[in-house]
Amino acid sequence: MAGFSFAKNQNGGTPTRQPLLIVYNTAIEKGEIVGFTPGTGVVAVTAGNYAGPAIGVADEAHDGSTAGRQVGTEIFVITNPDAIFALNSTNIITATSGSTTTFVVSGLLPQTNNLWTGGMLYIIACAADSTLNGKMIPITGSTGSSGTLTVATQTGAFASGDTAYLCPGPAAITEHAWDLASDGDDVDWDSDGAFGLQLVGSAPKKMISYWSLRGHYFGNSVIALVA
Repeated sequence: MAGFSFAKNQNGGTPTRQPLLIVYNTAIEKGEIVGFTPGTGVVAVTAGNYAGPAIGVADEAHDGSTAGRQVGTEIFVITNPDAIFALNSTNIITATSGSTTTFVVSGLLPQTNNLWTGGMLYIIACAADSTLNGKMIPITGSTGSSGTLTVATQTGAFASGDTAYLCPGPAAITEHAWDLASDGDDVDWDSDGAFGLQLVGSAPKKMISYWSLRGHYFGNSVIALVA
């Protein structure tokens, strides 16, 4: 299951789990980045080209239909401006070509050479060699213009249609180009142009990345100030 979860505050301390107003029939997933509209309450941020600002990450679900808090007018949100959120990405990438030493995703963004070096692939499905399914493979290099992820020689060749999860490594830290996936609780690796979400850390061997909200209603960033 995707979703952002509180990891720590940059300046220490505990998370601020704040109850906020929400319209009873608004649907929000736990772990989703959310905004706030004065007079209305908590709303989903604009997924896709997410430019911010946001007010935090939902710390509970609110489906707008299940009896109890899910149709109430209050939802708990982690609202610390300096919060860092962990993400175990479930956004699937699909190869457009490949080989025993490459996994190519032609639409992978941004097109920055070596951005994915030190990251990790978790293979979901390899048609040529099913023994690779479930294997974690370190990325040793990447070519931005072609979306080529270079790996050590594998027992089977990757090809169009093969799938994997992708975790960025230390070379991608400070990058803030990626958009949110359509449901607002995952990162879309083949869509950029946004600037509201920034990679601040990574643990590729655990397939976990760490993120901050560059634009926050309670923060002092340029994004928050001009929103």
